[in-house]
Amino acid sequence: MATETKWKTLPSPDARSPRPGTPAVSVVLFCSENVVHTPAILEQLLEFLEPRSHDHELVVALDGHLGGLHARFLERTQDLSWVRLVRLHAALGQVATIRAGVSVARGQRIVTYPAYPQVTPEGIDTVAERLDHEEYVIATRRGGARSGFNRMARKVFNGLIAMTTGIHFRDLACGLHGMRSYVVPALSGYGQNQLFLPILIAREGFRVGQVEVDPDTSTPNLRLFGPATFGRRALDVMTLAYLVRFTQKPLRPFGALGLILLLSGAVMSLVLAYQRMVLGQALAERPLLLLALLLITAGVQVIILGFLGELLLYLHFRDQSNYRISEWFRGGETETLGLADESGDAWNAASGFDTDADTDTDTDAESKRMPSARS
Repeated sequence: MATETKWKTLPSPDARSPRPGTPAVSVVLFCSENVVHTPAILEQLLEFLEPRSHDHELVVALDGHLGGLHARFLERTQDLSWVRLVRLHAALGQVATIRAGVSVARGQRIVTYPAYPQVTPEGIDTVAERLDHEEYVIATRRGGARSGFNRMARKVFNGLIAMTTGIHFRDLACGLHGMRSYVVPALSGYGQNQLFLPILIAREGFRVGQVEVDPDTSTPNLRLFGPATFGRRALDVMTLAYLVRFTQKPLRPFGALGLILLLSGAVMSLVLAYQRMVLGQALAERPLLLLALLLITAGVQVIILGFLGELLLYLHFRDQSNYRISEWFRGGETETLGLADESGDAWNAASGFDTDADTDTDTDAESKRMPSARS
């Protein structure tokens, strides 16, 4: 008589009680630009987090050029043991500031908070709770922008992102994000804007969700952006489309473009050859001949550029994986391990890691529990 198989369900690492002295939630206030409202935002967060300071911490991450603001905040928070400050050595942009902040955060859940009015502090709890089900969470401001122009601009931008990358988000411009601690090593250092992060995280294979929060109503109804801002956003869209679709296959876009140019030049050359050899028409002072030669030369160069991209990709990434394991099973032990959800201790035991040796180092333990692929 066959015995009943019992499947062992392992608890999520974030569902376990945090280690003594370790906060459950780390809030990272990142500031790289738009510093006018930052002191007021800090005071709001201090007031909101102080009753929660027993299991919450605040990390203030400042870009390198904000030395004066750093000195001011240092004086303001020097008596608060649950507040940490970090400042970059130079002005490196928004993404570098966020990465610096989350790298020193100790919480199992990490929530990034913008240093300019976008959302209310109550959204922190909403995002942190959603992390029970997702690995990375993006806040969506409820009701959208209050002005028709801003709503239209946001819809156009998010629509272009969805169309070019195949990943749809309702409010990419919102800076309130949340992540589990093991997602931090997968944060890309590419780019200067937080807009890149959720798309690249989703491309890495992590579960990314969205949750609605209340917007901040203290800002003007209408924010106008200059032509330079729209130009940068257009370049962001093209860059994201390439990174998401063609990072592992650079020859496809370059090869397609090169073939179009090469074939166009070849067709023009055949037409000119027919006119010269059959119809007897002279080729002197024919701009079409120069254009045909230019297209053929450009096509060959673009195709060669694609091949060089493939060669660099092969040499650089041949020893790396471009996938993440979502479930692991070994017959005879009647256990299934969902690596994105389940206990890191079970993964360490099944993989041969010495779990006892990892208990003293939080960073090493998390990196071994939740391995993520680079691509």
